[in-house]
Amino acid sequence: MHTDCSELTRPRPDGELQARQVRTPIRPTAQRAVPVWRPPALGLVLLALLWTGCGEEAGLVARVGDLELSQQDFAAFVERLSPGLRSDKQGRAADRDHLQSMIDQELLFLEASATGIDTSAAVVQQLLEMGRQRLVERYRNEVILRQVSITSDDIDRAFVDLGYNRERLFSRILVRTREELADVGRRLSAGDAFEEIAAEFAANDLFARQGDGVVSWIGRKQAERRFAISPDLYTDLPTGRIAEPVRLAGGWQIFRFVEDREAQLAGYLEDVQERLLVERTREVKQAEFERLRHRYNVTLDPEGLEALVAAIRDQGETDMSRQLYRFEGGEVTVAEGLAGLKIMGASGMLADAEGDEIAELVVGLLLPVRLFEAEARKRGWMDDEAFLEWHENERRKLIIGEVFEAATVGTAPTRDEVEAYYEISKSRYRTQEEVFVHELWTADEERAATLRSEWEGGAEIADLLDRQGVRSHVGIGGHGLRDHGYEMRLVRLYEPRYPELIAAAFAAAEGDLVGPIESLSGYAVFRVLRRAGGEIEPLEKARSRVEASLRARRENEAIGTFIRKLQDKYADQVTVLVDWD
Repeated sequence: MHTDCSELTRPRPDGELQARQVRTPIRPTAQRAVPVWRPPALGLVLLALLWTGCGEEAGLVARVGDLELSQQDFAAFVERLSPGLRSDKQGRAADRDHLQSMIDQELLFLEASATGIDTSAAVVQQLLEMGRQRLVERYRNEVILRQVSITSDDIDRAFVDLGYNRERLFSRILVRTREELADVGRRLSAGDAFEEIAAEFAANDLFARQGDGVVSWIGRKQAERRFAISPDLYTDLPTGRIAEPVRLAGGWQIFRFVEDREAQLAGYLEDVQERLLVERTREVKQAEFERLRHRYNVTLDPEGLEALVAAIRDQGETDMSRQLYRFEGGEVTVAEGLAGLKIMGASGMLADAEGDEIAELVVGLLLPVRLFEAEARKRGWMDDEAFLEWHENERRKLIIGEVFEAATVGTAPTRDEVEAYYEISKSRYRTQEEVFVHELWTADEERAATLRSEWEGGAEIADLLDRQGVRSHVGIGGHGLRDHGYEMRLVRLYEPRYPELIAAAFAAAEGDLVGPIESLSGYAVFRVLRRAGGEIEPLEKARSRVEASLRARRENEAIGTFIRKLQDKYADQVTVLVDWD
């Protein structure tokens, strides 16, 4: 087999496939000596392909401008392609598609360089912020967290100080309407017995089984997550005193604590450790910030502060590039200060604030990040090979994103076009299928089986979720689970995260109790409560999805056309150095 290395091989004009495959940029290639190559498991066809170089070109598969693409580059490119971006062909045909995608990617960078996109403010600023956050995260992990220590004595003290050492017997009255709430309030004020009133509303409360309003002994964690009682109220409300009503999803909760008892640390160890870790991390972070604040000689520019105050109060034109804070090797500008306040949603609330108050808020928001970044740079972390590789990969992603954005300007469909597209494809736009379940998760299969047995025997889902080491995939505190009857809503969108759970739930019928099944390094048990969804949506409800689909289709077409133009524009700069015959 002979390869004519002087002959220019034109790229295949299959723009739609290339537009789809080139969206995820891979680590950039570079002109470098090729070390001994250990081929990945890409098949004998690929090995034959890569070993058909000739003469001084051996080891290369293509040349795009001044860039040489080696056998290793190509192998790495294919290995890193996600399944959705790989060619659906086999053998040499697949190799040809992948090499074409690799070449097309490099053409995008040639165009970005020619048009100045690769050095545009949009790319430079985004990359700066991304690099800053990565350095700060490493600083947090390698400097701050390593200074955090928690001893057994610390845990013992926090168990008492944070109020976890006490459990309280919880009693309540649940009402549905404001009229009922007002009536209960009047009767309690008149001296009617709490238990008698609770008995009249016992049907509202599935957890007070005796009908007298007494629910159970609860700890601080259960009070907050299960019954919407704040930690301070749990700790400070005297025994026997009736608290202010608490608003729940279906009405109001009037409650009191009837009795107190000592709790055991073993039941709350994880919660105490978590709280201590958060607090100690915050303390160490603040101490580290103060150390660097002194070391880097942070100073406030009074005129910069005046400019920031003027910008917040919208008092005419402001020099946004002016220094607000300066420190050794860096600065925070008025523009950065204002942007930070806006991100935190604080700028609108500071219209009448004093300058010192604004300055301290900026200190808390921006300066720790900037000083941790400065110290990371001083330690040379930006020169680490891993950081440089990540940085270049992110730079290329940003550049390709900007190139694609420029190529797809004007692809937004009109209202009439959206409506016409819906009419020919409406079967694709159905309401989302949903399965609602009660679900338990624990790390041990035997325990999961025991939980199922108890559940079959009549145990309540809320009581089972209160067990140590038992939780739901979404957590009791998240997704409003407590206020919605502990229901977990499952949709197919969650399948990448919970593949076994989603598959089992969508295969089960209403009322089925399923499990234990493996999920997230543990075992889940669930009961299907009901199913919903799957109907064709009317246009007005589906409009945004229809528009997004049509826009994506047009963007892909525009990108395909754009890449074909690049193939023509840079044809004389592309040489394929492998024999496809």
